[in-house]
Amino acid sequence: MRCATPRSLVLNPLRWSLGACLALALVVTGCSSSSPTVTPPPPTGSVNFIYTANAAGSPGTAAAFVSDPASGALTAVAGSPFAAGASPMALAADPGGKSLYVVNSSSGNISTFSISQTTGALTALGTSPVPAEMGVDALALDPTGKFLYAVSGSSGNLYEFSIDSGGALRSLASSPILIGPVTSTAIAIDPSGKFLFVSVEGNLYVFTRDLSAGTLTPPVAPVPIDVGAHAIATDPAGKFVLVASSGHSTLFGNLSVFSLDSTTGVLTAVSGSPFRTGVDPLSVSVDPSGKFVYTANTADVTISAFSLNTSTGVLTQISGSPFPSGGQGTINGPMGIAADPSGRFVYACNASNDISAFQLNSQTGALTQIAGSPFPSGANGPQGIIVVKKN
Repeated sequence: MRCATPRSLVLNPLRWSLGACLALALVVTGCSSSSPTVTPPPPTGSVNFIYTANAAGSPGTAAAFVSDPASGALTAVAGSPFAAGASPMALAADPGGKSLYVVNSSSGNISTFSISQTTGALTALGTSPVPAEMGVDALALDPTGKFLYAVSGSSGNLYEFSIDSGGALRSLASSPILIGPVTSTAIAIDPSGKFLFVSVEGNLYVFTRDLSAGTLTPPVAPVPIDVGAHAIATDPAGKFVLVASSGHSTLFGNLSVFSLDSTTGVLTAVSGSPFRTGVDPLSVSVDPSGKFVYTANTADVTISAFSLNTSTGVLTQISGSPFPSGGQGTINGPMGIAADPSGRFVYACNASNDISAFQLNSQTGALTQIAGSPFPSGANGPQGIIVVKKN
């Protein structure tokens, strides 16, 4: 199901779903014991910073939070939300957790920030924002943190940037690459960094990357996929590529799974693909163990959860799935989803301007909403979410 794009925004019509429109609509409407004392064990897990890209407001923002390593609860970072450009749609962070990148669709540029390693606060770099074009709405950063790529939902252009030691972006001489006179909607890079994937209406393109120069070799032929592809992810081992799409159905979405040839980049659909999700899956995340997959289903306010067969790539729906996404109010569909690096928690940003936090059962993959969830985001119109490990 789709709704009209507000005139004040220039966004990819495929990516701008029911939930996104509703998010903006919301903004407009606005014991005593004799036993000896036992000292509890210290908290386990890692502290993480959570960031969301928030498309509503002028300017748009990036909201920042710190996660409790024991409970997964979120606390807003002082100064959050931080100003970005117009209509932020997605985020990416370097592997070292020092820099954050936010793509702004309506202003046609990329905001670049340094991340405080102590607090998680964001500071805009002196070179920010970096120009691209109106309609840019998806980002991918290579595993070394040396190159960043962005695609436009208006022209099908693919932008290439190098990243210097301070996190600043520099456009490559070969940028932009025109994939075709159609819209691009999602982008991802495999864990080896050898291959870059871009979805274009009805097709998935695979580019081979030069690991040193960051340049791309055009694909020989695209792989057919479902229409309305909103998100691409790979498993941590780099064996499988997953594409979430809404297709033509108003009753369910699809999650296509392909095995990836690590030498050639050839994709082969796994048995049973595509697999059904909830309605209008805008985001997909694979947990760090590579055993579980989650989609944020905006239109029916759920999260689909699957176990991933690490040998065959086949998905099996987890008992209890789809899980309620946990947003508050009437307009509350999940827009983005991300698993934390420890594999203990999953976070979803909701159209109700809050963030749901879930405990991830490491044995079954089931999700249980933690105490205090959902947490207010302090920002409007969240479109994407990312978890950055504090180093």
